[in-house]
Amino acid sequence: MSEPKVIFEDHGNIAVIKLNRPEKRNALDPETVLLFNDYSEKAKDPKYRAVVITGDESAFCGGADLTAAMEGGMGWESVEQGLNEGYHVGLNNLVYMDKVVIAAVEGACAGIGCAYYLSSDISVMAKSSFFQIGFSKIALIPDGGSNWLLTKVVGYQQAFRMAAEAKRVSAEECLSLGMCSEISEDGQAFDTAMELAKHYATLAPRAIFKTKHLMRDSFNKSYEDNLKAEAKLQEEMVGRKDNIEGVTAFIEKRKPNFTGE
Repeated sequence: MSEPKVIFEDHGNIAVIKLNRPEKRNALDPETVLLFNDYSEKAKDPKYRAVVITGDESAFCGGADLTAAMEGGMGWESVEQGLNEGYHVGLNNLVYMDKVVIAAVEGACAGIGCAYYLSSDISVMAKSSFFQIGFSKIALIPDGGSNWLLTKVVGYQQAFRMAAEAKRVSAEECLSLGMCSEISEDGQAFDTAMELAKHYATLAPRAIFKTKHLMRDSFNKSYEDNLKAEAKLQEEMVGRKDNIEGVTAFIEKRKPNFTGE
């Protein structure tokens, strides 16, 4: 019996979604995409306080499986349908997940794999890993939201050069550009991501996902609109059980016990 192309692991209050095609550098074929979509839906369960997405030590994700595409198509009637009904489902789940999503990267993060990386909230890269949004090498444009997300993270000029030149960006450069938050030793990215996930699982879940959505939405809002959205959400947050617990724990100089209420 063959190994599943995507593995879902339950670590108590942490969900792990792992691409599992090491022989293909975790490249994505239709079956892999649909499995990822299903597992990203499963990770929405309120029992999970954090989600870690990863590959293995060979690669985070090598992009779309071009061999499969050339031999039998991508499994949809058109490229547009494949993106909208395939890839975009899981990517949207990551962006709008009501909890922190952490990417643990070893080896290559390439092609549309970069979209999964950029859709995460926190990224840990192993020292020898790299980011390469290499669509221009095969006369295509970046997809999966990569154009929009990358420009927001690093600015137009850096994003344009990465895309147009298919630049291989080292972990150190990603850190300096604000594309990742931490670099681990090789082989330790997943363990480092799990430690971060355990920390985030102790934080007030409602405050975390409201902060996440405010920051994501700020990409499309004016400063004034964002101020109004902050005020409205803060009105909802003040006085909730977690807020009272946080204030009480601060006064009593103890660690808070947040429940999400």
